[in-house]
Order: sequence, then structure tokens, then C-alpha cells
Amino acid sequence: MKIQSFRDRSLLSAICGIVFSLACCGSVVAQSSSSSIHGTVTDPQGNVVAGATITLTNAQKNFSRTQTTTDAGSFAFALIPPDQYTVETQAQGFKKSVLTSVSAQVAKATDLNIQLEIGNVAETVTVSAGAGEVLVNRQDATLGNNFVSQQIAQLPLEARNPLALLTLQAAVTKEGYVAGARTDQSNVTLDGVDINDAQTNAITGTTGPDSVPNGGTQLTPGQNHPVIRLNAEAIEEFRVTTIGANAVQGRSSGAQIALVTKSGSNDWHGALFWANRNTATTANDFFNNRAGVPRPKLIRNTYGGAIGGPIIKDKLFFFYSYEGRKDVSQTGVTRTVPLASMGQGLLRYVGCDPGVDCTATSNQRVVSLTTAQLNAIFPAAGMNPVAIAALAQAASKYPANDFTTGDSSASRLLNTAGFRFNAPTPVTLNSHSGRFDYNLTSKQIVFLRANIIYDLTGGVSQFPDTPAPNLWEHPWGFVAGHTWAISNRFVNNFRYGVTREAFSQQGDSAVNAVQFRFVFSPVLTAPAARTLNRITPVQNITDDFSWVSGNHSMTFGTNIRLISNKRSSFANAYDNGITNPSFYIGGGASISNLVNGGPFQVAPGFASAVQNATTALIDRLSQYSALFTFNHEWSI
Repeated sequence: MKIQSFRDRSLLSAICGIVFSLACCGSVVAQSSSSSIHGTVTDPQGNVVAGATITLTNAQKNFSRTQTTTDAGSFAFALIPPDQYTVETQAQGFKKSVLTSVSAQVAKATDLNIQLEIGNVAETVTVSAGAGEVLVNRQDATLGNNFVSQQIAQLPLEARNPLALLTLQAAVTKEGYVAGARTDQSNVTLDGVDINDAQTNAITGTTGPDSVPNGGTQLTPGQNHPVIRLNAEAIEEFRVTTIGANAVQGRSSGAQIALVTKSGSNDWHGALFWANRNTATTANDFFNNRAGVPRPKLIRNTYGGAIGGPIIKDKLFFFYSYEGRKDVSQTGVTRTVPLASMGQGLLRYVGCDPGVDCTATSNQRVVSLTTAQLNAIFPAAGMNPVAIAALAQAASKYPANDFTTGDSSASRLLNTAGFRFNAPTPVTLNSHSGRFDYNLTSKQIVFLRANIIYDLTGGVSQFPDTPAPNLWEHPWGFVAGHTWAISNRFVNNFRYGVTREAFSQQGDSAVNAVQFRFVFSPVLTAPAARTLNRITPVQNITDDFSWVSGNHSMTFGTNIRLISNKRSSFANAYDNGITNPSFYIGGGASISNLVNGGPFQVAPGFASAVQNATTALIDRLSQYSALFTFNHEWSI
């Protein structure tokens, strides 16, 4: 059972709530970081063989365990590290059986049916068990697939993110929804330790930096990847249990995603890689071409390497992997801006002379009202010269080049149009992953794994000369594990890990914000305009105890999480005001009605253009929020 403890609760009260889960089947794989192998030994006639000696070995890591078959001819190896093994079987009156390349996969039980041949025990029959994975799960009710190191290395992955393989399974959408469950209902573990974002808990099959925000909305750490951004070269394998997860597999109702990292062995292994994606292979889009804006730049370099081997042969092993990524990229953006006419205090709309049929297009034309005429129509308010000056400055800095936005078209200029540009959205990612494995004794194994990440992802700025709301992330995590084969019947597996999310979503301004709705906004709207910082460390303690008794394998386990969430936001630190025609008396209709009673009629369909532009020229705030920041930290 999973226990979640918040900072303001004592550890004692959390421990008092622990309930042990008991599973009475041989296929239990505790905490989703280990594996198991079990099966039955028979003779050529199919009769079970009792008292046979089963030895499980991995020579590359000097790993060995031994079992003796029961009266029913069964055996079970629980809580073993996922890897490739050799299984040797010896019994009096039979030839020695050697099965090589037996794959014990993470979060999945391996079933072996070993048939011995009559003969001398000095004779050996060797068979390779690596013919392929049995896709039909006959051990429990879980559904899902395992992805091994070869698949991760050879299948095409966008930005080398292994979780993209999640979408290759049945019942999984490209957004990461699994069997109808939302992305925040999934559970991700790395080497048996929680690496979920404790606040959002959401993942998809893509990496966060690839999801550049549309229109400058806020980047959201954790929404598109776990806290530890996964390094493809460092992942040995993983399994996604889509539905039917066992009680020991997780705390969530959605998918259970269990990953394990690579470890060193007696053999030296290394890898180097570099991939380049260039703007030369991309095409400009239709809207950029029409506006005369060049194609957005995208030069992506992904590079890194890995090395692993022995420090002390048969005793101490290491593995280290680094993956970097650098994007020189741009994102096409269109912002609504005022035309130069608004900077002159003019209101332009499609209208006609008084007394004529304004629904007839032959009577319609673009008309302009001067500041003096507008002041006569609105004597109680009048046009604001400060607003007119601000609109003139905006029109000069950001000349319209896209007439798919605003109230204008290429053939009919009114008050607003679009300013299209390519916003720089650079990406710099650095991921380090290291692991040490130590054979403490022939019965005890310890390991330590650490991940350190430095990421900087460029956000989309409001305009070319305004700051970009960049996202800086520096999460890290480590886990220490100890596996103890106390005897042939008892095995204990302990994990302690810390996963620390840390990010700063930089805002684009530190001033009060004033917007002309539907006309011009000099900065991004909240919350992207303000800085947000968060540090969320999660301590995870797990322990599993396996007890093999006769034909049964029982596993007891517990999972404790201690969460702290420190968060600071400047979203409420600055005032904001807005000129919003929708909040005027009559929802803005009073403005267009007054203009319609002036020297020219407003043509049907152009009332909104009149309301939006006139509200900006009057510049009387229809909404204003005075916000105050009190020096108080919230901790959960």
C-alpha cells in the first residue's frame, strides 16, 4: 500500500497507517523494479521431478541463486534484477539441462517449463531460450508490453524520448491517455522509485521542450514528462501496464510505467551518438510566405554517449551516460497590433452616408472619424491623448504585415491587423545519469543511481523586443537499493530514493500591465507574464519481502512517500488594467450605437470593430485589479 505524507503531518502518523499487501501467486513482481522466474521441472513423460537443483546465474555480473524443486516439481526466483540469465537444472538420473538467454523482464513474470532427458548427470543439454518474448500473459490479469534495450535503441524516437514508445500499444492515445484514464492518473517509476511530478503527475509520449507554447502561453514543467527526463541511452528496458495492474505495482488507477536503468558488467561497453536536424529540410508555412516572413529556423543537434564496465571484476561495476540537445529554433507568432491610423486618433470602419441603405455594398465605403469628431460624439469621456500616443508607438514599432488577424484585410485597412514574426525559442538540454552496482557478498547486492539535469527551454515572447518567458529546470534524483537473498526461501528488496523537481518559469515583465483588449497588449497575459518558481522534493521508501513456501510465493511490501512543495509566484504581485468593450454599459453596443448616430452609419457586421477601437481610444479602464504580495511562503 502506498502512503503519502505531507510536511505538516508527522512521520509517526504516516507509519501508523501502513498496511502490508499480501499476494499469494508466483507471478507477483514487487514495486515494478524487479522481475521473477518460476516454473516446473518434468521428465520426458510429463511427470514432475522433485528435488532437482535449479541454479540461476549471470556471469557478466557474478550473480547466482539456487533453488530446489518442491514435491510438485515447482521452483521460483523472486525479486531478481531484470536481465539475461542462464538456468541450469540437475537431478539424479537425468542429463544436466542448461537454458541460456533466459530473459527476466521488468514488472513481468517469466514462466519456464523445463523437461529433463534421461541420462547421466555428466551429460549436458544446452538450449537457447531467447527465441522471443511470449506476448500472451498467462500469469496474471495485467495487460501491457515490455520494451527492451534493443527496441529503445533502434526504434525511431522524436528527441530520443523512450516514453514515446508508450503510444505504440493498444488503448493508448498520442496524448498519453491510457485505456480512458487521463495522463495525470499514470504512475512512473525508475528503478522502483517514484519520479512523477507530485503536483501535476501528468505525462505524455512527447518531451516537454518539443511542446513549444502556442502564442506565448505558459510552459508547464512536468505536464509532458516525468521529473527525471529520461535519457534513452541509460534505459535498459521498461514495461507499460495499461490495465489490470497488480496491487504491488502502483498507487494510481491509470497506466503503470516501470523503467530500469542500465548497469555495468564484466565487459566494457560504450556508445557515441550525434543527430542533426536542419532548417534546410523544412518548408515555410503558407502564412509566413504570405506575410513575407522567412521560414522559422530549426537546427537541432542531439548528442551524447555512454560507457560502462567493471571497476573491480565480479565485484563493482559502473555505468555513465550523458545526453545533450541544443536547438537553434524559431516559432512563428502573430500578434494583434493597431494600425498607424489609430496612432493618429482616427476611427475607421465600413459605413455609409446617413439615410441610405447601408446593407447594400454599393453604398458602403471605409470612413474615418477624427479625434475631434469622436470627442463630439463622446463629450463625457473624450479620446485619451496618452492612449493615442501609446497606440502610435505600437504601430511604429510593430508594423502590420498579416491581415488574417484584426479587423482589417489586405484590401481594406481599418484599425487593427496582425504583426507576424519568428520568435526565437532555443532549447539547451543536459542530462547526466550514473549508476554503481556492488556485489557486497554472494547473497547481497547494493546499487546507487543518480540523475542530474540542466535544461533551458525558450518560451515565445510577446514581441521581438520583449523578454521571453523561458523555462529553467534543474531536477535531480537518486536511489539506493539493497537486495538480500537471506536464504533460498526469503529475499528482501529495499529502496530509498529522492526525486527533486526544481524549475523557474521566467515571466516577461515586472511592471503593472495595461491592455487594450482586441487591439494591443504590450506584454503577455498572466500567468505567463509573471515568474513562477517551484521546488518539490519527494522522498520514497519501499521495501519488499518475498517468501517462497512450497508451491506458493508470497510477497509483503510497503511504499512510503514524503512530499514537500515550496512554491513562489509573482502572478499577484502587480496591478493589471484592461479596456474591455464587453464590460461597458450595454456590452459595448452603446459605443457603436452612438457612433452610428454620428456623421456616418456603421455597416452591418462592423459594430465590433467600432466598439474595440473606440474603447481603446477612450482608454477608460473597464477592469482594474490592485494586487499585493505579502511576504508569506506556502508549504504543503
